[in-house]
Amino acid sequence: MDLVGVIGIQDPVHGENVRAYLTLRPDQPAPSEAELIAFARARVGYKAPEEIRVLEQLPLTPVGKTDRLALRQLAADGLHDA
Repeated sequence: MDLVGVIGIQDPVHGENVRAYLTLRPDQPAPSEAELIAFARARVGYKAPEEIRVLEQLPLTPVGKTDRLALRQLAADGLHDA
């Protein structure tokens, strides 16, 4: 993994789920979504994301931080949904 951004997304059953957006290093083998979720659960427990979406590039703010508002817009637009 290279960069990660985590947001809450609306879910009709649970109210809100955690979704992680991340980029992967091109020189490394890509793990499966299940492997990434298991990795996160082993470290943060119930706060681990239920969904993971891989992006080529994360949106960044002008100061270089992950732009969570842009990630929320991606989720609202239905982009990168499974």
